[in-house]
Amino acid sequence: MPNRSDIEALILESVRTLAEDFEIEALLKPTAESALYGNDGALDSMALVNLIADIEDAVSEHFDASIALADEKAMSAKNSPYRNVRSLTDATLERIEA
Repeated sequence: MPNRSDIEALILESVRTLAEDFEIEALLKPTAESALYGNDGALDSMALVNLIADIEDAVSEHFDASIALADEKAMSAKNSPYRNVRSLTDATLERIEA
């Protein structure tokens, strides 16, 4: 079972790779507090969809776990799990443990 730092490292690497591919300067050196999507976020909806797919694939590959980050729970959450790296780490970890 992966721990929080394992998941955060995976997400940070996914964000870095996406930032390079989409040429998103603000996310080339992401941290746990980096804003991803929403009011202050650097991602548009297409980049967010790509990031979610990348993370789901990476979780499957590295941790042999199948998760869905774009589910009803995420879409109806009062605080979006996509707002920053920390919230996305929380959502990913929660789904792996479920």
